[in-house]
This record gives sequence, C-alpha cells and structure tokens, in this order.
Amino acid sequence: MVKRADKYAWHIGTAPPKIDPHSLVKHEIVRSYLDRYIHVLMSNYKIEKLVLSIVDGFAGGGEYLSEDGTQHHDGSPQIALKSVAQAEAVLNVGRDKPRKVDAKFYFVEKLKSSFQYLEMLLKATLPPGRLGKDVVLINAAFQDSMQALINDINARKGGGRAIFLLDQYAYDQVQGTMLRRIFSQVKGAEVILTFNVDSLITFLSDKEQSRAKLAEIGLDKYIDWAAIDQLKATSPTSWRATIQRNLARGLVEESGARHYTIFYVTPAGSTSWTYWLVHLSNSFKARDVMMELHWQQANHFSHYLEPDLFTLGYRTSSDSAATGQGGLNLGKAYHFDAIASQRCQHGLNEKLVPMIFDRQEPVSLNKLLEEIGSCTPATAQMIKIALDPAVRNGDLTATSADGVTRQKGTSLHADDMLAASAQRPLIFLPR
Repeated sequence: MVKRADKYAWHIGTAPPKIDPHSLVKHEIVRSYLDRYIHVLMSNYKIEKLVLSIVDGFAGGGEYLSEDGTQHHDGSPQIALKSVAQAEAVLNVGRDKPRKVDAKFYFVEKLKSSFQYLEMLLKATLPPGRLGKDVVLINAAFQDSMQALINDINARKGGGRAIFLLDQYAYDQVQGTMLRRIFSQVKGAEVILTFNVDSLITFLSDKEQSRAKLAEIGLDKYIDWAAIDQLKATSPTSWRATIQRNLARGLVEESGARHYTIFYVTPAGSTSWTYWLVHLSNSFKARDVMMELHWQQANHFSHYLEPDLFTLGYRTSSDSAATGQGGLNLGKAYHFDAIASQRCQHGLNEKLVPMIFDRQEPVSLNKLLEEIGSCTPATAQMIKIALDPAVRNGDLTATSADGVTRQKGTSLHADDMLAASAQRPLIFLPR
C-alpha cells in the first residue's frame, strides 16, 4: 500500500496531491455534519453564543487537486473554517442582534513540508490576526500534542464542546487509550475517525506480529482468534462481518463513548480497499444526525450486520458457515438504499414491538432510543415509522407527558411513554 508520506505530502512550490473520490465523500460528510451540528445546538433562537473547539489531528496541507488535475478542492482545515463561517452567517440572516459561533481551530500536522504548506495557505486566505489566536497551527504528531489541546479546550470559558477530526491514513495512529482520554476529559467531545480496516485485515491472523500490532492499539483482546483462520479458509463471505463485529466492538468499548456509527466507505476508482468512517459521541442526537447523513450518501456506505438490530462481537452460533446450519448470512452487504430502508423498518417493526411488550414497565421513547440507538442503521425517524402500525392499531399505547394518547407513531415525542395495550394481541402474549 502507498505510504502516506509518499501519496499525501505537500511541498511549497509544487502542486498539491490529487484527492481520491472516496475522500470527497468523507469531506462532504464532515462539511454537512458541522453545519447540522451548529444549527441543532443553536436551534433555540434565544441562544446567542456557541463555544466550540475543532481539532484536526491529521490536517495535511489544506488543499488538493481533483483527479484530472483541473480543480482545487479544500482539505479538512479549510472545510472546517468555511463551514463554521457559513453556518454562523445563516444563523444571523434577518437578525439585528448577532449570534456568535465562538470557534477555535487546532490544526495538527506532523510532516514538516505539509505543515509549512498549510501555514502558507492559511496566511494567504485568513484575515490578519487569526493565526495564533482562534486558529492554532501545531507541527507535531497528534498523540504528542493531544493532552495540551485537551487542557486548552477545557480552559476556554464555556468550553467543553469539541469535535475531533482524526483522519488517520491507516489504523494504528489513534489508539483506544487516546479515544478514552478524549471522552473522559472533554465533557462534550465527539470524534470523527477514519480506520483503514482493509489495511489491517489483509494480514490479520493468529500470529505474534499481527497480535502485537493490534495490542498496540488496544484491540487484540476483542478478536475471536480461534475463528479467524477457519473463516479465512472456509467462509470468505463472512469475513467482513466478523471483522466488523470484533473490531467495532473493540473501538466502542475502548473509547468509552455511549453512541457510535461504524460503517464502510467503499472507494471508487481503481482501488478496492475500504475503510470505516467512525463517529463516536455521548449524545444520541449527535449519533442520529450522523446516521441521517449516511442515508443521504447511500451509494457510498455499506455494512455487513443485520439490517435492523445488531450486536457487536463475533458469535459463532450465528455463522452458518461455522455451524453448518442455515440462517443468518453474515457476509451479506447492506447499502443505505431504499431496499435497505424497507428491510430495516420491517425488521424493527417485528422486533421492537415484542421488546416493548416484554418490559414490566412503560418506557419512554427517549430511553428506547438511548438503549437501541447505536445498534441499528435506523434513524430516530425510521424507528418512529417502524412503531407506527402498532400505535395506529392499538397494539401499543403512546401517552404524552400531559396525558394525551398519540394516534400514530410518526407523531411520537421523546418523553412519550410506550407500553403494551391492555388488549395485547395473542402473538405477543407470554407463553
């Protein structure tokens, strides 16, 4: 595989590197997420200021050439700067008293030549006085500068909300302990991480070198090593699902984040290598916004888990190739298209209603979303739609905080209480 220093290096006086098509998708996700993030947090028009920190841990040189070499594309530092400025401008349309997004940007780049290119670019494009004030450039490895960044974020008045953009080239530059430190020390942290899973699994086996590399990033203990060699030899179609369950569980548990999305981006063009775009947070709403963006970019994302509700970690009993039994096909790829949406909502309808019936007490929609939110490719709205038939026909009762009975699932509010109706259908009666 091409090393990052060879493929993505910037040098003053030469053209920037060409951008891969899948990186354009990744950049669009970041751009859209920053816009949605700001507007969701500022949705109450009475809020006058949002204090936000944005850390780009692998900033690069700040710009790229298109594949044909005819156009320039913004890199992640420019995307972050422009997205915040544009969101703030929209917030102030038609207002006499301005609203402020008090953002501070930290751009970290280890490679000296790329750092110098980024510094030159920002000096040419930013107003005088911003560099060193609200835009901070750091020529160092992210892992070496991370603690100082966390300290500075927490020292900001009203700080604590921070988005870490960690676009590592491979998979071993951001360790699980680093993620846990971010979430344990920064109250409102979110992480958008790339993880080149194909780079890892090409040599993944129960060998000392492979296990040592995974141990470095804290994921060794999450691999079902006993099943790895068998699956490689007997069930190539189950391979991606196995890795997704194992490594995704490891990333989530090591990070300490409560909510996550971990789905594949498949590059276009000559390469068949895929990577994960990982979003970690402690907010279900943040996770839901990211999930909506995955569905909007349906052609570029996929997963190898169940289409409705899934669990992480490899389960041999669910793998028909390992057990010799028919059943769940762990190797099937699901894309975020209309067919996947239908399968997801149909499956949720079949599984969520019995789940609510089995509870001893009513459960709020908000609590239900917190419990299952990261274990499904569905958005909150898709979950409401899946519950809609049961609410409409009276199998489920949905009651608002002031005692109003909802007549349809699509009108559910976060604090509505869901419970089995007194006249529950026979199919859901306990045996």
